[in-house]
Amino acid sequence: MLSKVFIAPFFIMAVIFLYMTLEKDGNYAVYIVPNVVAMVVIYMMSPQIDWWWYQRRPPKLPGRLVEMFATRFPFFQKLSPPNKTKFCHRVALYMEATEFMPKGMEKVPLDVKAVVAATAVQLTFGHDDYLLNKFDHIIIYPHPFPSPQYKEWHACEYYEEDGVVMFSAEQLMAGFAQPKKFFHIGLYEYARVFMRSHPEVKMPELGDDMWQKLELISNFPKAAIEKWVGLNKLDVSAVAVVHFFVFPERFKMADVEMYQRLAAIFY
Repeated sequence: MLSKVFIAPFFIMAVIFLYMTLEKDGNYAVYIVPNVVAMVVIYMMSPQIDWWWYQRRPPKLPGRLVEMFATRFPFFQKLSPPNKTKFCHRVALYMEATEFMPKGMEKVPLDVKAVVAATAVQLTFGHDDYLLNKFDHIIIYPHPFPSPQYKEWHACEYYEEDGVVMFSAEQLMAGFAQPKKFFHIGLYEYARVFMRSHPEVKMPELGDDMWQKLELISNFPKAAIEKWVGLNKLDVSAVAVVHFFVFPERFKMADVEMYQRLAAIFY
């Protein structure tokens, strides 16, 4: 990281002056202070320094992750070559900017991190704010989990006060790999996060009658989605966003006006 490069010479100088102070002359101690101060300042500014550097030289995604997107991710497959590069850069930067925390496992697997990042970037690809900075802590459980907000065992949620988004890896990866068979909880939760992060974006108002239309689009009954997510109070607008991305042609045929309004927001 660039901040460590900046810190290095001040650290070396501080060590040299410390040696001179101990071995030669105590008057050299005065020169230690400015070097320590410089290290502290750089350390405090390291997130901004490193982010500035990463934006100009994005870290490269491992080849196996790019291959995963190329073979198993329809959204990525349809992008132009320049946009595929842009997408990979954004995914890499998202992974750098986000804290991933494992629960019930030793660490978050790299492919799970990549799927979380790719899902967020997919939803925000048409926006400059693709990081959703307010929610920069991701907790990953291996299976559905209870929480202080919901006592039921469920697969996803967000907690705004701590800027946390939580996922069950089991349901998340199934929805990414086979979104037409398993409801994509990643897109669902990030749709909710997007709406919370961008209250200025006017989402279409949907009534309960929209559930019937969504079932026709996806063949996912409302009860089946509730069972998969583990909660019985789902956000119909977020479910519509999932179907917009997963079943674009069928969505357009079912409600072209709604499709166009969502396309204006996300494309």
